[in-house]
Amino acid sequence: MFDTILNNLNTLQDEMVQMFKQQYEWGWFGKTNQESNLVLRGYVNTNALTPEGYKEITGEDYNETSLNKS
Repeated sequence: MFDTILNNLNTLQDEMVQMFKQQYEWGWFGKTNQESNLVLRGYVNTNALTPEGYKEITGEDYNETSLNKS
C-alpha cells in the first residue's frame, strides 16, 4: 500500500515538473529567465517543486542561497 502511495506521489511530481517546464518555456513565470527562476525557487522553497525538478526545468542547480542573491 505504501509503495502505491509513494509511486502516486512520484508520478504527480513528475507531471508537475512537466507542467512547470512547459509554462516556463512559454514565459508564464516572468518576462526574463531570472524572474521565472525566482518563481520556481519559491516553489522549491514551499516544497511544490523538488530541487531536481528545478534543475530539470531551468538547467541550473538549485541553491538555497541564490534566493537571497537575486
